Amino acid sequence: MKKLSTGKFVIGGLTVVLIGHIVFALTYQWLIPLGYGPDEPRHYGYIQHLVLYRSLPVLGDPSHPYYCHMDPRPPNAIGIHPPLYYALLAPIYALVAGQRIDHPQAEQTPFQKLPPSHSRFVQHILRTLSLLIALVTLWLIARTALLFSNHQSPITSRQSLDFWWLLGMVGFVAWLPHFLMLSAVMNNDTLTILLGHLFLFLLAKQTVSAGESPPVANRQLPVAVKEAASLGLVFGLLGLSKASALAWLPLLLLGTWQIAKRSQPHQRWQIFALAFGLPTLICGWWYVRFYLLYGRVMPIVKWTENPELLLNSPTDLVWRADAWFLVWRFLQGIARSLWGQVDWFILKPEHVAAWRQKFGTPAETAYPLTEPLWLLAVLLSLLALIGWFVRLVKWVQTASRYSPVANRQLPITTKQQAGAILVSGFVLLFLALMHYTLFTHPGGYEGGRYLLPSIGGFAFLFWQGLFGIVPERWRSVLVCSVLALLLALNIGCVINLRNFLNPLYAPA
Repeated sequence: MKKLSTGKFVIGGLTVVLIGHIVFALTYQWLIPLGYGPDEPRHYGYIQHLVLYRSLPVLGDPSHPYYCHMDPRPPNAIGIHPPLYYALLAPIYALVAGQRIDHPQAEQTPFQKLPPSHSRFVQHILRTLSLLIALVTLWLIARTALLFSNHQSPITSRQSLDFWWLLGMVGFVAWLPHFLMLSAVMNNDTLTILLGHLFLFLLAKQTVSAGESPPVANRQLPVAVKEAASLGLVFGLLGLSKASALAWLPLLLLGTWQIAKRSQPHQRWQIFALAFGLPTLICGWWYVRFYLLYGRVMPIVKWTENPELLLNSPTDLVWRADAWFLVWRFLQGIARSLWGQVDWFILKPEHVAAWRQKFGTPAETAYPLTEPLWLLAVLLSLLALIGWFVRLVKWVQTASRYSPVANRQLPITTKQQAGAILVSGFVLLFLALMHYTLFTHPGGYEGGRYLLPSIGGFAFLFWQGLFGIVPERWRSVLVCSVLALLLALNIGCVINLRNFLNPLYAPA
């Protein structure tokens, strides 16, 4: 009976988290005006472009600040992105909208304009698909979290600790305002996040199971082939979803090496051929096409309007007086934008001035609530770093006590190796975003959503760090408190959207 009641407790807790995610995602979907998600008109235009023109979009004038990234023909598709997300949604658009275009300049095209009422219906359908993709991502995060639990099933003698770990991992991502925002609008990030977590799950799973694998001599080729093909397939789809996924090439190499190491020597060339050949076939053509058309592999060109906000080379970190200010600017922006759309929970002076000019009265907002909540979330993240330092000290002390050669052979379990892979996924995207912000486009400094393909890795860092300094008996309180913080932050964001941002900026 105890196991049964505990099982119901696990299911009940996760159900509350998922229902909360669905409720907030749908709330945001209806609060965010159509076309006001990040680059949403261009994502919507890409879907339409595939249906109407039956070809990939091409970029416009490279010197134009906007058309350099999009097709100048209506519906102005954002042509710098690989086509996977848009190709998956194009048949749905064709089914519900036919060969009609949904764009203000429809009269400049040979296509019939989609009526406004039907336009809203189509856009909400496509937005809802983002929610469905997000729910699959949460399932993958749960599967990944279970790899690190003390038991495969949460209904065991250590069920309480495993349950709070599982609930914390899933709940943190599910109720993160930024993840919820992406669940509510049209964007290719949701598919990239799903594929990113599938890739990390496969890497972590094969690492954890490495100790259970048979000896090399008995390891069958189909097992290794399946693992290598899975990694190559998913990485290929990642590359066909968003170019930033190429930052994970080192992880593909690491995962392939792990598989090959456990295989027989004569099989290893087949393992590498599969793991790298499949991505080349699946997404390589798009990058070759892009290079042949525009002379570069990475889609976004260097921003020229604010040269003072960019570095020219890494040596500027030594010789330019303001270089480290730009690094600090990036770190501050990520500390804000990782949690959500910054304007939702931080009141900016330009918004206050715009409100006074438009309405002339004080605004009733929840910013006095959301700003301290965000600061508390950042403080918890810093405490998690302290927790990791405590864990490292304990680990070294244990290794010194039990290792045959003190301080030289540190025992690393397969779960620790798998955790390092999750963390590496987050770190690689973080470094790639920092490079992009410092050397290509200064607007990336508040680009927290570009880190969300590894948000499960950040959640791992967050919880394992806090668990390193919080006693076991208080972990349930910790998890519930953090989820309550995220719940309150979302409620505040809803209030700010409804009472402040929408009246100020949304179309009448």
